[in-house]
Amino acid sequence: MERWEWLIEQKIGIFQDPALGCFTEDSIALVHFARIGEKDAVLDLGTGNGILCLYAAARYGGTYTGVDVDGAQLALAKRSAEQNGQKIRFLKMRAEDAPDALGHGAFTRVLMNPPYFTSGDEGRRGTARHAEKEQLCDWCRAAFLLLKNGGTLTLCYPAEQLVPLIRALDQNRLAPKRMQFLFSGSHARLVLVEAKKLGADGVRISALGLGRDAKMPEPRLL
Repeated sequence: MERWEWLIEQKIGIFQDPALGCFTEDSIALVHFARIGEKDAVLDLGTGNGILCLYAAARYGGTYTGVDVDGAQLALAKRSAEQNGQKIRFLKMRAEDAPDALGHGAFTRVLMNPPYFTSGDEGRRGTARHAEKEQLCDWCRAAFLLLKNGGTLTLCYPAEQLVPLIRALDQNRLAPKRMQFLFSGSHARLVLVEAKKLGADGVRISALGLGRDAKMPEPRLL
């Protein structure tokens, strides 16, 4: 059932429907990791209910566009932006089609929380792993085309899949510049990556512990 939830710190909210999928702490961590300025033009590939655009716009400023193929989720995203008084463009299209539709080099930042299989999806993982890696490469290719030279792609991905992620970035001339690993217990669960279009080699790596009882500092839901 659809519900409206407030994001307390920024005094904005979001429409969510559990039947369609709700945002997780991964999205919040990604926004906190991103380095966005007021003059940035930002694109969110696979925006879903728009959480990255909604929260990043309130936190950093800048101009935002979100694209997705899920019309129902996009409808929620548009309503959330309207309710918050935010001017965010949400468009229905595939990530692979975005460069031709929106313009090559049209953005300074691309955000991406791509679809991937979690530990609870083991039954599907084996048969779909190849397709998942192909999709990741396609999305990285789209990000490269959409970014201005020197622009950055910021994304999150399962830490256990870091090797195929680095391979996809390298194949599309996106050089990792910053990485942060999010831990649950003794194992890294998630990796946040900032990659620069046509960037040189050299990466900074940090870690943030997120145990089972750890809480992201923001936003909190009423």
